[in-house]
Amino acid sequence: MLLQSTSVYSDLCGPLTWQLLLWLLGAFLLGLLLGWFLWSKWKSMYNDSQADLASWKAKANGFEADLSSLRYEKEKVDVALKDCKRKSADLDIKLKACEEAKAALSSGVDSGGGENLASAALGFAAGNVAAGGGALTGYGAILKEDNLQVVEGIGPKIKGLLKDAGITTWAALAAAAPEKLSEILNAAGPRYRIHDPKTWPKQASLANEGKWDELIEYQKFLGGGKEDSNIGGGQAKVEKLYMKAQGLKAFDPNDLKVVEGIGPKIEGLLKDAGIDTWAKLAESSADRIREILKAAGDRYRLADPETWPRQAQLANEGKWAELKEYQDFLQGGKA
Repeated sequence: MLLQSTSVYSDLCGPLTWQLLLWLLGAFLLGLLLGWFLWSKWKSMYNDSQADLASWKAKANGFEADLSSLRYEKEKVDVALKDCKRKSADLDIKLKACEEAKAALSSGVDSGGGENLASAALGFAAGNVAAGGGALTGYGAILKEDNLQVVEGIGPKIKGLLKDAGITTWAALAAAAPEKLSEILNAAGPRYRIHDPKTWPKQASLANEGKWDELIEYQKFLGGGKEDSNIGGGQAKVEKLYMKAQGLKAFDPNDLKVVEGIGPKIEGLLKDAGIDTWAKLAESSADRIREILKAAGDRYRLADPETWPRQAQLANEGKWAELKEYQDFLQGGKA
C-alpha cells in the first residue's frame, strides 16, 4: 500500500516540479529582461540629463563672458565720456577766449595793447599758449597740471593719497615739504613708507614751470625717484607718459616699462631672469613672474603680474590703440 502511494506521488510531483522550474526560469529571464530595459532607459535619461547640464553650464559660462565683456565695454565708455567732458570744458574755455579776442579786435584799441591781448587770446584758443602765457606745445599740450604721475616715484595709488591730502596740482606738490609728503605716506601704511619723496617737489616745480627738458634730464639721472639709487639712464617718466598718450610707438622693444605696473627695478629683475623683450614677457606665465618677484624680496611680492603678458603681447604685435585702451581700463596694472 505504501509503495503504491509513493508511486502515485512520484507520478504527480515529477511533472509539477519541472513545470515549476520552467516557470521560475521564465520569471527570472523576464525579470532580467525587464531590469535590462529599465537600466538602459535610466542610463539614457541620465546621459540626457548630463548633456543638458553641460549645455546649461556652457550657456552660463557664455553669459559670464558676455557680462565681463559688457563691463569692460562700459568701462571704456565711461573713460570716453570722461574724456569728452574734459574736451567739452576745454572747448568752452577756448570759445570764451575767441569771443574775448573778437571783442578786443572789433573794439579798435591801439596795437600797443589790445591787439597783442587779442592775439594772445586767439593763440590760447588754438591751443598754442597757456592761460599764463607759457607754451602749451609738446609735453605741455598733452600732460595736464593735475597729472601728478609725471613725477618719477608717483604711481596711481600714491597720486590718490596726495589728492586726498589736498595736493592736486604740480604747483601744490612743488610747494609741499618732503617731510609733509613723508607723513602722508607713513599714515597710509607700511607699503608706502619705503618711498622717498625728497625729489618730488623739485620734479613738480620743473613741470609746473614748463621746463620739460630739465625735468627729463633730471628724471634720467634718478632711479625710482631717488637721487642716491645709482640706477639712472633709460627713459624719463615724462617721456613715457607723453609717448603713451601719443600711441606708444616710440618705445624700444626691449623697454619692459611699456607695461603698466613695471618700473625700472622690476624691469631689471625680469631682464636678469632672461625676460628682456616684449615677446619673451608675452610668453611668460604670471606664475613664473611671481616666482621672480618673490625671490627678489618682500617689497616686490605686492606687485601683481597677471596682466603683464597680455600687455606685452599687445605691444609686441604693435596694437598700440588696443594696449592704450586696456591700460586705461587697468588700475596700476591690475584688472
